Amino acid sequence: MEKTAKPVQARSQKTREKLLLAALEMYAQKGYHSTKVDEIAAKAGVSTGIAYRYFRNKKDILLSAIQYGADKIVSMANIGDMSIPENVTDLKAALVSVLKSFEQFHIKYREIHEELEGLQHTDEDVRKLYSDISAKKMDDVINKLAAVLDDKCNIRERAYVAIGIMEQHCHMMMNNELYGFEADVMRSLTVDAVIAVLNGGVK
Repeated sequence: MEKTAKPVQARSQKTREKLLLAALEMYAQKGYHSTKVDEIAAKAGVSTGIAYRYFRNKKDILLSAIQYGADKIVSMANIGDMSIPENVTDLKAALVSVLKSFEQFHIKYREIHEELEGLQHTDEDVRKLYSDISAKKMDDVINKLAAVLDDKCNIRERAYVAIGIMEQHCHMMMNNELYGFEADVMRSLTVDAVIAVLNGGVK
């Protein structure tokens, strides 16, 4: 019994993951509202009926895809080493690299990103999931900063401001056709602002 259960479970997990990846790809192309469940199923190479075995409805796929994307954000955004460098010079270089990765991530998922910004205000399930994911991710960031910053005062507040600056930068780069910013200059200024918020307190 156990010998057959594991392969079946593995296949089931693989099918579910294929559906979530297909959903994210379709959302990137068309957005959530314009994407149908049968399109996601076809993209994943399964029937619509199979898709409904794994997910209750269209929104269940969305919520699961958001959670999957949050869990896989480092690999999906093509980010390398996420450890905090030991000096400010290396930290700046690392942050510039992270910003470039997140810019591309925002641009790739622009359609769904903009829809989710709105859904956070109109859909309680999306709002709560985003809130829970954000809180957990920020706790990780805060714990890492607490381990390396000399100044322990208001680390939570500084972390939120620093992330907010980086997020705003990505939004501006996502819409840079409206602004015409020099991307390298904007990244450098953004990173300088982030380091200033963190007070340069990296050992």
